[in-house]
Amino acid sequence: MTSTIATEAASPSDAVLLATHTPLRIRSRGDGDAGDFITEREFIDAFLNGPVKEGVLVAPVVGESGSGKSHLVRWVYASLEANPLRHVIYLPKAQTSLRDVIERLLRDLPGSQFDEVRSKLGGLSEAVSRETLERKILDELAAAVRDVQVERGDFLTKALVGDRGLYVLLHDPLFREYLLRPESFIPRRAEHALRGRGVDEDDVPPVFTVDDLPLEIANVNNASDLARAAFRKVSADSQMQVAAVKLLNDHLDVAVMRAANLGVGSIQAAFMALREHLVGQEIVLLIEDFALIQGIRRDLLDAIIEVGTVGGIEKYAPVRTMMAVTHGYYSSLPDTFRTRAEASSPVYVVDVDMADVSEGTDRTAVNFVARYLNAARLGAKALEDSAPTTPNACERCPLLDACHAAFGASDDGYGLYPYNESALRRAVAITADPERKSMFNPRRVLARMVRGVLTEEASAIRDGRFPTANFLREERARDREQTAARRQRDLPLAELSALDERYNEPERTRYLLTFQFWGGVSFNVRPDVLSAFSLPPADLQFDEGTTARPPSIENEIQQRPQAATIPPALQRQLEDVDNWARGGQLSQETARTIRTVVRRALVADISWVDPIMKAPLGPVLSRAVPDAGQISRSVSIAGARENLAQGISPILRFEQTPANGLLFKSLLHFQVAPSSAPDALIELRRISDECRSDVIARVVASMEYERTQLIVAAASLIAGAALLGQLALKPRVRDFVGAALWSGDHYVRADNSRSDQWLQTEAKYLADRKTAVVAFRAAVGASQGGGAVHAVDDPRVRDIVTAAAKLVDSFAVDETPSWAREAEQSRLRLVAVIDRQLSEWDAAVNVIRGEVPEGVSYLGTVDAVKAATEMGTNQGFVRANLVEVESANVAARARDFSSVTQLESAIELARASDGLDRWSVVGRAVGDEAVAIAKYLRDTAVWLDAGLRNAEGRDLAGTLDIDADIETVLSKWGDIVTAGEEANGE
Repeated sequence: MTSTIATEAASPSDAVLLATHTPLRIRSRGDGDAGDFITEREFIDAFLNGPVKEGVLVAPVVGESGSGKSHLVRWVYASLEANPLRHVIYLPKAQTSLRDVIERLLRDLPGSQFDEVRSKLGGLSEAVSRETLERKILDELAAAVRDVQVERGDFLTKALVGDRGLYVLLHDPLFREYLLRPESFIPRRAEHALRGRGVDEDDVPPVFTVDDLPLEIANVNNASDLARAAFRKVSADSQMQVAAVKLLNDHLDVAVMRAANLGVGSIQAAFMALREHLVGQEIVLLIEDFALIQGIRRDLLDAIIEVGTVGGIEKYAPVRTMMAVTHGYYSSLPDTFRTRAEASSPVYVVDVDMADVSEGTDRTAVNFVARYLNAARLGAKALEDSAPTTPNACERCPLLDACHAAFGASDDGYGLYPYNESALRRAVAITADPERKSMFNPRRVLARMVRGVLTEEASAIRDGRFPTANFLREERARDREQTAARRQRDLPLAELSALDERYNEPERTRYLLTFQFWGGVSFNVRPDVLSAFSLPPADLQFDEGTTARPPSIENEIQQRPQAATIPPALQRQLEDVDNWARGGQLSQETARTIRTVVRRALVADISWVDPIMKAPLGPVLSRAVPDAGQISRSVSIAGARENLAQGISPILRFEQTPANGLLFKSLLHFQVAPSSAPDALIELRRISDECRSDVIARVVASMEYERTQLIVAAASLIAGAALLGQLALKPRVRDFVGAALWSGDHYVRADNSRSDQWLQTEAKYLADRKTAVVAFRAAVGASQGGGAVHAVDDPRVRDIVTAAAKLVDSFAVDETPSWAREAEQSRLRLVAVIDRQLSEWDAAVNVIRGEVPEGVSYLGTVDAVKAATEMGTNQGFVRANLVEVESANVAARARDFSSVTQLESAIELARASDGLDRWSVVGRAVGDEAVAIAKYLRDTAVWLDAGLRNAEGRDLAGTLDIDADIETVLSKWGDIVTAGEEANGE
């Protein structure tokens, strides 16, 4: 079926071509005027029967690629009737190699001159490989640009010619290798010369561009000195590069001809010989695309405008030349040629303005597509069998009346099914060339909306699934990427939203396409069209007054200010959102505005009561619910640029839907004028309510206030409180709660028995603990504004503390939340000091037990020391400060010796325990009395021992007259010392 839909003019047979041919709109343009429309018959009559001035008539047919200009040339060729006085030469665009073109020009012509050219062509095709031709083209191009004569004042070209210009670059091995790399310009040009235009290649012929110049060679130092100098000259100056490209292109045809062993002017001479040979006849030269003729264009141009009548005598046969060419290429032809051509004939323009097509003021496109649809229904054989007439396939269809009533027909009566006129016009517009959307492009229409759709959607049409999501998918996607001004009109967002809410895929897309194309961008689609597509009547009763969620968003047109009163910046954002809701990308500025509004709503008016906790400050919220540069981690928008790392899950994500487009528009209005969009406030409240639990959870996680973290922190705080003596030895739940919440404010340890290392470590822990307790209280308590926590959630605290009490001996420091980690590390350092502290207490107890053994009275010992002090003083035996000794004796008499026993018990219990029990014992232990007693006994032993040695020394010298009292003192001192030695095992 689709074999009849040819996108290239030379492809179909004459019968198919004539059956599918739609009369083109042709403008006959004279010097400087816009041109008048003429019919094809008027055109062909002027071309074939108009006067030939001095043997020359050149009718340029100008249009953009795909506009139908080549088709017109092919149609003229198919329409020609046999005429012995006409010698017709047809050069199709599919056969544009050197060999093809010259053979067609010289076909069936006898003579040595023609045979010589044919012989050279045979050598070109048989003996020359593409690689050889590439090198020869490069050599000939180098030679051509070296010998160019430069006009005075053309300094750029002057720098490029001669032995030190482009010539040296084209011959240097390094640059030559670059210019001959695969797929670069010279190999492609050689391939064109040998094979002609490829099937999938553009109509635009290969010519040098700045990108083809050897400007990106990294190892330029490997080139010769002259080549490097030329390279620097060209690469450093963009104007020089443009001049180089022009110089190369100007001499490219000459280089190709010389590379093919065809002398410059040989084709011109052969064609002039042909004209001389055919005097008395006319030559009709039809060129489908002059730009694609390789190598011989200059010769051919010169030959077809050469006058045929010299001195009133016809020396050469007249030539009627019809040549299809793009606007740009025609403008680049030599001025002499264009002047002669336009003096002989008008320029004919075949471009059709898309505005006429899409707005329904012209049925060219409708009739054009309908002819191809009819040809597709008939098939190539039926068309060829019925030639020269073209039957209407619809006439044999039993559904003709119903089908034409539903889908319509062309001016010729050809049915438009599966299109109707509305769908056809939109499809034509959407398949237009993106670079020339204002021009009707028959080739694209045939390739995509006729052949493409009939092929890709064939089974869907048969099975009642048409149109599917694949219907013109690429074209629709490309259209969505256009700016709002260039994009096809679409349903209002409110209607798109209603469609989204009512239907799921694939029905939603099928209805949407039907409304967009067959309904003329409305819900008003004929019931018989829906029935033909197996779609039930649409269940959509929508109008601008209908309300849906949220009420005034659906009716935004009535609610919002008129466009004239909307600030330009807001208008741009509204258009941006509209574009986004239809599949485009949302600009960063608009996305940032929307994200900011929504994010502000997410964190506003949250009551921190579930769980109860102190309201977080701004920096905490910014970390948990990111804003500024990372706001997309809080509010993500599909179809907007955002650098979300893998694994990041935003709090809220807006999909690219019409409903969200309506919401965004409402939010943008609200941002500028809150009173104009009360519905936005309702929506923001709904969004914040839906997201509140997630926001709170993220804040809790960010602050490390999750239950497991609080349990570990509480365990650390309980353990620390125990080390500071703030936990009972047999604690209950309320004791644990008090220990966890105790901040240590105004804490001073009354016990002076602790070592300096203990006291320093304890002070550091106490300072760190305060920070951790403040955070813990904030996690479980409430405050007024930014003040301190004034109340805690008792049931929750009890739950946390109960779990913490079970964990207190078994958690690791890296399990604590960061806000409690420094305190935990300080606590562990305090734990590490315990053994040292126990050792110091042990030493004190050992001193006491050495001086006051079991069974010896401490007070009796103190009294004996006091008596010895008094008696020894009179004899001069007290070898210490008497006042201090007496004061120490008095203080010692007041000490509570039971504290020694208590300390001994604490040391023993601490050594027998571990974990919290050990920390509590050590934390609560009081050793200041015992340490003071140990110090007193140690100091007393020192001076007593010194006094005794002094007394004994005097006795041995025989200088001491001892009476009974002194002897008693010495005996008592000796007993005290001896008792101590025995207790020490000496």
